Amino acid sequence: MSAWASRLHRARRSAWYLVAAVLVTMALVAVAAAQFALPWLERNPQAVASWLGERAGRPVAFDTLDAAWTRRGPVLRVTGLRIGDPAAAVPIGTAEIQVAQYSGLLPGRSLTELRLHGIELTLQRNDDGSWQVRGLPGAAHAQDDPLDALQGLGELQVVDARLTIDAPSLGIAHTLPRVDLRMQVDRRRVRAAARAWVDVDGAPLDLRLELLRAQGDGRAYVAMPRNDLQLWSPLLAPSGVAIRAGHGRVTAWIDLRARRVEAITGDVELDALSLQRASDVAQAAVDAPTVAFEGAHARLRWTHTDKEWRLDAPTLRVTQLGREQVLDGLVLAGGRQWAMHAERVEVAPLIALAALGDGVSPSLRAWLQAATPHAVLADVAFAARAGGPVRVSARIEDFGFSPVDERPGLHGLGGTLVGDGQGVVFRPDPDARLVFDWPTGFGVPHPLRLDGEIAGWRDGDGWRIQTPGLRVEGDGYAADARGGLSFEADGTRPRLDLAADVDAAQIPVAKKFWVRHTMSAAAREWLDMALVAGTVRNGRGIVAGDLDDWPFGVEAGKDRRGVFFAEGDIADATIRFQDEWPAMTRLGGHIRFINDGFRLEPSTGELAGVPLRDVVAGIRNYGQSPVEAGATAHADATQLLALLRQSPFQAAHAETLDALDVTGPTHVAVSVAVPRHAPMQLDGEVALEGVAMRESRFDLAFDHVRGPVTFDQSGFHAEALEAQQDGHSGTLALRAGAGHVRQRANAFEGELDMSLDASALLARAPDLTWLRPHVGGRAPWQVQVAVPDAPAANGAPAAHLLLRSDLVGTTLRLPAPLAKPAARALRTTIEAPLPFGTGDVLVGFGDRLALRARTSGARAGIRVDMGRARVDNAAPAAGIVVFGRTPVVDVLDWIGLMGGGDGDGLALQQVDVTTADLRLAGGRLGQTRITAARRSAGTDLRLDGAALAGDVRLSDADGAPIAIALQRLHWPAPAAKLDAAANATPAAPTIAGVPASPPVDDALDPASVPPIRLAIDDLRYGAVVLGRVDASSHRIPGGLAVDRLQVRAPDHRIDVTGRWTGRGAAARTAFQADVESENFGRLASGLGFAGSIVGGQGRLDFDAAWPGAPNAFQVAQLEGSMSLALRDGQLVEVEPGAGRVLGLLSVAELPRRLTLDFRDFFSKGFGFNRIAGEIRFGNGIARGDNLVIDGPAAEIRIRGSADLTARTHDQDIEVLPKTGNLLPAVGALTLGPVGAAVGAVANAVLRKPLAEMGARNYHVSGPWQDPKVDVVERRDAAQPATAPSARPQSAN
Repeated sequence: MSAWASRLHRARRSAWYLVAAVLVTMALVAVAAAQFALPWLERNPQAVASWLGERAGRPVAFDTLDAAWTRRGPVLRVTGLRIGDPAAAVPIGTAEIQVAQYSGLLPGRSLTELRLHGIELTLQRNDDGSWQVRGLPGAAHAQDDPLDALQGLGELQVVDARLTIDAPSLGIAHTLPRVDLRMQVDRRRVRAAARAWVDVDGAPLDLRLELLRAQGDGRAYVAMPRNDLQLWSPLLAPSGVAIRAGHGRVTAWIDLRARRVEAITGDVELDALSLQRASDVAQAAVDAPTVAFEGAHARLRWTHTDKEWRLDAPTLRVTQLGREQVLDGLVLAGGRQWAMHAERVEVAPLIALAALGDGVSPSLRAWLQAATPHAVLADVAFAARAGGPVRVSARIEDFGFSPVDERPGLHGLGGTLVGDGQGVVFRPDPDARLVFDWPTGFGVPHPLRLDGEIAGWRDGDGWRIQTPGLRVEGDGYAADARGGLSFEADGTRPRLDLAADVDAAQIPVAKKFWVRHTMSAAAREWLDMALVAGTVRNGRGIVAGDLDDWPFGVEAGKDRRGVFFAEGDIADATIRFQDEWPAMTRLGGHIRFINDGFRLEPSTGELAGVPLRDVVAGIRNYGQSPVEAGATAHADATQLLALLRQSPFQAAHAETLDALDVTGPTHVAVSVAVPRHAPMQLDGEVALEGVAMRESRFDLAFDHVRGPVTFDQSGFHAEALEAQQDGHSGTLALRAGAGHVRQRANAFEGELDMSLDASALLARAPDLTWLRPHVGGRAPWQVQVAVPDAPAANGAPAAHLLLRSDLVGTTLRLPAPLAKPAARALRTTIEAPLPFGTGDVLVGFGDRLALRARTSGARAGIRVDMGRARVDNAAPAAGIVVFGRTPVVDVLDWIGLMGGGDGDGLALQQVDVTTADLRLAGGRLGQTRITAARRSAGTDLRLDGAALAGDVRLSDADGAPIAIALQRLHWPAPAAKLDAAANATPAAPTIAGVPASPPVDDALDPASVPPIRLAIDDLRYGAVVLGRVDASSHRIPGGLAVDRLQVRAPDHRIDVTGRWTGRGAAARTAFQADVESENFGRLASGLGFAGSIVGGQGRLDFDAAWPGAPNAFQVAQLEGSMSLALRDGQLVEVEPGAGRVLGLLSVAELPRRLTLDFRDFFSKGFGFNRIAGEIRFGNGIARGDNLVIDGPAAEIRIRGSADLTARTHDQDIEVLPKTGNLLPAVGALTLGPVGAAVGAVANAVLRKPLAEMGARNYHVSGPWQDPKVDVVERRDAAQPATAPSARPQSAN
C-alpha cells in the first residue's frame, strides 16, 4: 500500500470517529435538554410565543403548551393557536411545532415545521376567475396573505383537513372529506404537494403546485390514479349528470397566470363509464336511462385568453356499443366568437350526453334516449359572432334515429348542409340509401332516394322547413313533392303542408303505406290479402294541417282542422276478397283516399270468369269502421257454380256442388265487410231468372227456377223459389250453413212443394219399390231434405228425407183400409234416410196405417201398425209384421200383396190385427181378429170372428199349396137394390153381392200362383146353407187348374172346374160349372135373386172361356154355351095390374141373367112346366134358337141373337096360347138375348088383357136400353082365319 493510500485510509477512519463523537455529544445534549429544557419551556409559554412570533413576523398566541422530545427534536403541542391580531385571528384547535434541531441545520431545510390537524380549507374562485385558498392561519382578513406568516414558521403540514371547492360562476360547490398538505413558502415562491380524497376509503389524488407569489403565475399537476369514477360524480352536479359507475385514469397540467387557469392539458384513459341523470342516481333507480361507454381515450388542450376559450382535441376516441367513435381533430371555440371545426364527428355520444342534461325537456329527453339519434358529420365548419354573421357547412353521413312508440325512425340520410344567419339548405345525396322505418305505422322499412333541396329558416319564434321540389323514389314507387313543415316554439307537433304527384306504381305497393296503428287488425289483414296485382296511374295527394290532429278524421272534428287527400286510377287490378275465394281480376276504376278512409268508385272487373260491375270498396274510418266492398253481376248460373266450386263452399258442400249442374240467367249482388276485431262478413243475393237445375245424386231436375237466394260467409238460403218439373209448377226452398238452416244441427235443408207423380216419386225410394204398382196419379207433395252438420258415423244416414201430401189426385190400389180414390184426401208422410238403405223408412197414412221399412241388401223388413200415424218400434230384419186395430181390412188382398216364402214377395212374419169390418172377396164379415206367426218354414194365419173362423197355412216351400181350413164362413146376403139400380146397365159383370175385382197386372204369371187346398165346414150365403166346400188347384204348364170346387148341401150340388193359362196377351181363362138343385127358387133367393122364380128343380150347365185372367171377364169376349133344364116352377109377376104377363130384362142385363137373376120377370108370377134351351156365345154374339117356356097357359118359343158389342136386339118371339081367347096370360121364359126380345114384347103388348091380343109373332130390334117391338102377325079372337096385315104394326 502507498503512503498516500495509507494516510487517506487513516483520515477516513478519523472522520467517522468524529461524526460518531458529534452524534454522541448531540444525543447527550438532547438528553440533557429533555431533562432540563422541556420543563422550562412548559413553565415559560410566553417565551415560546415570543420566539414563534419573531419567526412568523406577527403575534402568536396559544392557550396551552405541552413539550415532548422526538428523534428529530422537541415538539411543542399547543391548543388555541392564533397567528396575527389576537382579536381577529381564528384559533386553531390543535397544532404541533416541530423543532428540527438536526435536519434544520442542513441547507434549504427549515428549523421549524408547523403541523395543523383537522382544519377547514376553502379553494375559492373569484368573479375575476382567480383562485385562492382560505382557512390557513395568519389570514384573519380577506386582504391578508397567509403565506407571509407561514414563511417564517417554516414548512406547513396540514393533516386530515377538509377542503371545500367553491366556484359559483362554474356551479361547483363540493367538499373533499380529507386533504393532506405540505407547503414551503419563501419570499418568491410557494411549493406544495397534497393528497386529496374524494372518498376517505378511495385512492387519493396527487397534486403538485409551484407558484410565484408576486405574479400568481405557476403550474399545477393533478393525477388521478386508476380509480372508481363514481366518486367524482358530485363534480358534475351542475350539469344534472352523475356517474353511475366507471373506472379510469386522468392526468392534467394546469397553467396559471395571475392565479387564473390559463390552460389545461390532460390525458384521459377510461375503461368504462356509465352516466345517468343525477336525480336517478340519487334515487338508485334501477331502470333509469343510462349512457354507457366501454372506453375512452383523449388528449385535450383547453386554453383561455381575454374572454375567449378554445378546446383542441388532437385525440378523442370513444368506444360505445362495441364501436370506436373517432373525434380526432375536434376544435371548439367560444366567447365573443363561436367556432367549430372537425374533419369527422360522430354525434351519437354527444347527443346521448346532452339527453342527460337538465336543459332538455322531459319529452325530448325521453325521445333522445329511446331513439338514439346518430350521425357522422364530416368537414364541419361553424363560425358565428354574437349579434353578427353566422356561417355553417358540413357533410352529413348516415344521419338517423330509431323508431319510438308511434314515432317513425330514419337511417342513412346523407347530404350537404350549408347555411348562414338567415337559414340553412340541405341537399340530399342522390346516391345515399335512406331508410324510413315506421313499425307501428307503415310496418315495413321504406328504402328511399332523395333528390332536391330542403330549406329551413326561422319563422318568428319557430322554424319553417320546406322543399320547392323533392324527388322521392322508393321501392316500386316514386313521387315529386313540394311543401313543408312549420314548427312552433311551443313544443307541439309541426304543421304539414305537402303536395305530391305520384308516378305509376303497382297496387301491392300500397300495402307499405297502411297506417297500421290507426287501422283495425282485421281491416289491415284484409287489405294486405286483398291487393294482389294491378297498376295505379295519375296519382296525386295533398296533406295540410296541424300534425297534433293527425290522423285527420271525423273523430273530435279533426276533419275540419286538416285534410289528407289522395287519388288515382287503377287498371287491370287483381283483388282477393278472401283467401279461400278466387281473386277478382281486371278491375278498373278510380280510388280516393280522404283523411282516415278510402273509397273505390263504381268500377268493373271479373270474378272467376263472372263479369262484375258497380264494384265499390272503402273504409270510412281506419280505426273504427270495417272494410266494405260490394259488386253486382249479370251472369249465367254455370259461371256462378264454377265460382262456388272455387270458394270455401266447396270444402263444406263438395258433394252437393259436385252433383249440381245449373244453367240460366242470374243477377248477383254481393257485399263484403271486415269489421274491427271480427272475421270477415260476406252478404249477398243471387236472383235466379229462369235457371235449369240438375242434381245427379238424386236424379232431380228443375226448370225455370226463379227467385232470390241470399248468402253470406256461413251459407245461403232461398225460401220461395219458383220451379217447374215435367211441366208442373212448384216452390223450392234451399238452406245451407249456420244462421240459414232452421235446425242448428243441420248443415243443409231443402224443401219442395210441387205436384209429383206418385209412381215416379216411389221409384226414388228402393225400400218402397213394393208399393209402386199399387199407387198411381199425381198429388201435391212437400219434400224436405236435411243434411246433418256433424259427419255421419259408421252406417248412419248422411241426410234425412221427409215427404208430406194429402194424396188428392193419387189413387191407392191397396186393400182396405188404404184403398183410396184420387179425389179423396189422405194425410200421408214418408220419412227416409239418404242415401237409401242406411236407415229405416217410415210411412204414415193418416191414422189408418203406419209402417216402418228397412232394407239390408236384398232383404227388406216391414212393420205395419194399423190405426196409428207412426211406427215407433223397430222393423224386422226381413218380412212383414202387422199389429193394431183398424175399422176395415181386406184380408185376402193383403195376403196377396204381402206374398210369402223366400221368393220375390215379403214373408209374413207376424200379425195381430183386430178389425171391425173384415172384407173377404167383397164380402163384409164383421169384427174379426187376425193373427199370424212364422212357424216351421211357413206362416200360420188365424181368423177369429162371428162370421169367419179358421186357419190358413202359407208354406215357404216352392210349390207347396196354401191350405185353408175354415170352421165357418157365413157370407152375408146383399141388401136389396132399388129398381133404378136394378134396371141400370152394369159396367162389369157381377155375382150378386160380390163386386168384381179390379183388373190385375196382365203380366202376372198364373204358373206362379201356388196351389190351394180349401175346406169349409159351414158355408152359408145369407139364409142359404150351402154346406161343406172342398176345393183344390194345382199348377200346370203355363198356368193353373182348378181340379175341383164342390159345394154340397141337402138340396143343392155345385161342381166347378177350370184353368187359367198364359200371361199378358196370351192369357186365357176357361171353366165348367154344373149346378143341380131341388129348389132353384130357394137357391136363387139365397143368392140374392129373391122374387124371380119360385120352386123349380133341374140343372144348369155352363161351359165358357174368355181371353185374359179370370177377373178380366168381358161379355163381348165370351165364348162357349149354357144349357138350362128346369121343371115345375113359377116365374113371378112383372108388373101388378097387367095380368099374368111375361117380363125379360134387356140384353144389357145379360150377365146377371146368366147367373139366374130373374127377380123382375113377373109381378105376380107365371107357372111353367118346363124351361129348356141352350145359348151359344162367340164373336161377340149371343144366339139361342131353341129356348122354350112351356106353361099351362101358353108355350113361348124364342129365337134370335144379340150383338154383345153393339148392344142391339135381333129376336123373334112366338106365342102359342093353349086356351084360345081365354088365355089368362102369355109368357115365355128364356135366357140370353132372345129373352130380352120377349121382355120387350111383354112391355109392349101384354099390358092389355090376353083376350085382346091377336098377335102371334113379334120381332124385337134396336138398342138394349130402348128396344123396338113390332107385331109381325095379328090374329083376332073372333076371326081366327084373318090374314096378317101387309106391314108390321107397333105393339103400342
